[in-house]
Amino acid sequence: MLLRLIVLLLCLSWLPLSGAPGDVRGPDERVVRQIRQIFPEWKLNSSGQCAFSRDTGLRAWKVVLERSININIKSSFAKDGKGYIIVVFVPDIGIFPGKEFIDRLDWRMPGNDLKQYTLYLGRGHGYHWYMKSDVARLEFFQRRMRLRDGEDMNRVMASALNEVDFQLFTSRIAMEYFRNKGPDVVPLIMDAMKEWKKEEKDPPVQHLISLKLTGSSAGAAELIKVAEGTDLDMAHLALNLLVEKPYLAPESFYLRALPVAEYTGRIIRIFRARGSMKTILPRLRKLVKAPRTIRQYTEVLGALREFDLPAGVKFKGIPEYQAGNDIMHLMMRMGETPDTIKYVPIEADGAGTPTKMAEEERKRITPHLEILQKSKDHEAVFAAAIVLSSYSPSADMIAPEYSSRVRRVGLEILRMLPPEFVTAHLGILERTLVLPKEKSLILLVHREYGGH
Repeated sequence: MLLRLIVLLLCLSWLPLSGAPGDVRGPDERVVRQIRQIFPEWKLNSSGQCAFSRDTGLRAWKVVLERSININIKSSFAKDGKGYIIVVFVPDIGIFPGKEFIDRLDWRMPGNDLKQYTLYLGRGHGYHWYMKSDVARLEFFQRRMRLRDGEDMNRVMASALNEVDFQLFTSRIAMEYFRNKGPDVVPLIMDAMKEWKKEEKDPPVQHLISLKLTGSSAGAAELIKVAEGTDLDMAHLALNLLVEKPYLAPESFYLRALPVAEYTGRIIRIFRARGSMKTILPRLRKLVKAPRTIRQYTEVLGALREFDLPAGVKFKGIPEYQAGNDIMHLMMRMGETPDTIKYVPIEADGAGTPTKMAEEERKRITPHLEILQKSKDHEAVFAAAIVLSSYSPSADMIAPEYSSRVRRVGLEILRMLPPEFVTAHLGILERTLVLPKEKSLILLVHREYGGH
């Protein structure tokens, strides 16, 4: 009861402007200019005294800034087409008005397009500072003014991760805030994520990204827990973050994740960047014998060719892979992709006819076919041929005529190899591939190869 009485007396000692004695002067113009310099794109709406203390004669000053907002923002909050910032400052003369001083003032504004917070930002420049705005400008003002002893912005931003407003502005600002903030903020992000899961059905993408952006091993540890959890959607989100720079997880984690086909190539890149290629050689040798996708097969084989070189030998690429890529590039014709128009020149002697184009195409790809034919690395040739012979993109993206020509050349390359070698490797892919489309394509390639 005594505590309540003390609080009540403190509250009564502050009165709004309507109950104050005659106004003595306006706010410090130097301070008003400083506020406007921090927000140069905003114009002054009003400034003046807003409250005073009966006991101490201490006065509070309010500055209101405004600016027009984008007319395309369909927000029920911005009713007058404007956004506002309200700043209140109280002279710092050894009397702390308290965070509860916020509740004594009128913070109402006509509207705004973004989520608004009203905070005590701290003390500095001879004043205590209170402000109402969105999180971006609150954090910017506190940092720019170098205010101290105010609201913990780490906690504010963690809470802001759960806000859903125009184009997710608040949560995106909060995510970026946590960049390079280190391990101390990780528990706050995790608490916010728990609250999000209680209320929302969507996955907490912004929280996972924030953990990554902290750049800390503690953030990585939480992402690893999610990546190894039972929620597959969440696991993929976390793993996607862990295989992108900066590479936060330990090598032991990346070794466990290496067989996951969607991430094999990026994990190989991590070991390359860390100079730890020899570490994964045993895993790669096993994986190349049981690939789960065609892409994984080509990525693993390519890594083996690179990482298994004798010491001192510089890797110069895989000529068989390059030849296959060149062939695909040289076989593309105008009108076979959405960004090109169908164009056949009208010239004499049949120029531009399908027969003539096929002849010219053959001349272009022959040198690259010869590279594959002369190669002694049968497995690299096989890998290049499989990519071509199973090529089957969406007809909306690539013309079926082009895909058909590429697949025929892929079969032609397979027939350059010893039949028993091709049959054995096709059998491996038929047994180990997991994607139904790829498995059916390999079966089709095998039938067409055997039917020649």
